[in-house]
Amino acid sequence: MFKPISQKFSGGCFYLLRQREDSVVFLGTVFLVHADGYLLTASHLLEENYDGLLAGRSSKPDEFSPLSLDTVQAIPLEVVKTDLITNTALLRFKKKLIINTPDHMIGNVESVFLGSSVLALGFPFGHQELHNLAVQSGVIASKVSLRDHVNLFLFDSAIHTGMAGGPLVNYDDGRVIGIMMGLFVPNEDGGDFIRGSHPGYETSFSYAVSIEYGKAMIEELGLSLL
Repeated sequence: MFKPISQKFSGGCFYLLRQREDSVVFLGTVFLVHADGYLLTASHLLEENYDGLLAGRSSKPDEFSPLSLDTVQAIPLEVVKTDLITNTALLRFKKKLIINTPDHMIGNVESVFLGSSVLALGFPFGHQELHNLAVQSGVIASKVSLRDHVNLFLFDSAIHTGMAGGPLVNYDDGRVIGIMMGLFVPNEDGGDFIRGSHPGYETSFSYAVSIEYGKAMIEELGLSLL
């Protein structure tokens, strides 16, 4: 039942990389949101270092592909804007490319209810140099507003660290409602939660930041979203 959504978004999901002097390091997932080459991801993946960012992807995600690729075609990226409070980053391809993006990509977060089915897309094992795009289903378990008024979706599926930065898509209308961050880890001292992705923590819940913050970044540039 998730096939149409997977096919709609798989072509716009990329692994986020950083070029270093003698190596390329996997950071997480980044996804396309506008035909002018704009992409969204989680700002914590960048570690406030905007140099050497690249985007690569699986060439044929619906076919059997090797777990690891000897060579990866990558496209240079530049950072347009970040927001550390909402953990959202807007990036852009440095090269001018001809891009076809699906219509009606961004969803209305107010119309998402508890129990709604969602689909997560990303590269869960990129840190282990496995380059396959994966899709993962879940259910919205809670809608949370933090003390700094940042809205989150909690869903009942434990995502791996490489999925961070990827889109969380509402099954009902096939639109993105959030940017995935990682496992949801409550603070023991009564604080809201520990930001970022935390491997090894025993929880079956993950969280995504509401897409409304990424949408606002795009609209601030005067770009329209269908």
